[in-house]
Amino acid sequence: MKRKMISCASTLFFLAVFSCERDKPDPECRDASCCNPYSFDYVEYIVDEPVALTGPPYYAFYSFRFTRKFPTIRREHYWTYTARVCEKSLNKLAGFPLTYGEVNESNLSPYKISGKLLDWNSEKLVDRPILALYIDKIEKIN
Repeated sequence: MKRKMISCASTLFFLAVFSCERDKPDPECRDASCCNPYSFDYVEYIVDEPVALTGPPYYAFYSFRFTRKFPTIRREHYWTYTARVCEKSLNKLAGFPLTYGEVNESNLSPYKISGKLLDWNSEKLVDRPILALYIDKIEKIN
């Protein structure tokens, strides 16, 4: 009886320690779980930022071109105008045609997006951000 109670207690302990709840993605994506938590770190949340969309067949992956520099809080020369789209939010681009590189200058940034901006946390060739964006909302600007 005593042995059975010890095994039940140890089983409950391990269930509590190794619970699935610990591995649930952070809804605010502070752990970069919305993109790739092992390669990216959360930087900031952007709201209604005007962007242009690029992607295949002209480029290898989908990305956004911003009208201003990111990340907002940055050190000298550590900024960029572009961010790739996280794979988990590619489905939100359905129905939005590519825009960047078109001749019509009045419509260079026809979309506005809100989402989580992430920065590559591994080694880089140069000291520049490699940003990714998880899209929460994308809209066409009238």
